[in-house]
Amino acid sequence: MNFQEKMLETTAALRARAAAVASKRVDALKGSFATLTVDGRELNKVARRHAVRFVKENSSLAIDAGKDVSALARATYATLAKRDSAQQKARKTSASRKRSTVKAA
Repeated sequence: MNFQEKMLETTAALRARAAAVASKRVDALKGSFATLTVDGRELNKVARRHAVRFVKENSSLAIDAGKDVSALARATYATLAKRDSAQQKARKTSASRKRSTVKAA
């Protein structure tokens, strides 16, 4: 048997061992994944139950918070809408715009 045949046999044996080990690991991971899936569904049920209860008990707080946020948004909009043209930024003259671009270049 020459060196090349020996290398091919050894490589095939290593691949077979690696495949066996990988197969065992995949089977273990499948079991873990199935467990996580079932537990995830249970956790989702519990979370939904508590979320429903929380919303029922705190709906008045949520309504009040919504009113406060709406009032703040209206006040902010009113402040921004009544801004007169004197407060707005004036446009530079074309000569000054040209000078600033020439200096930058």
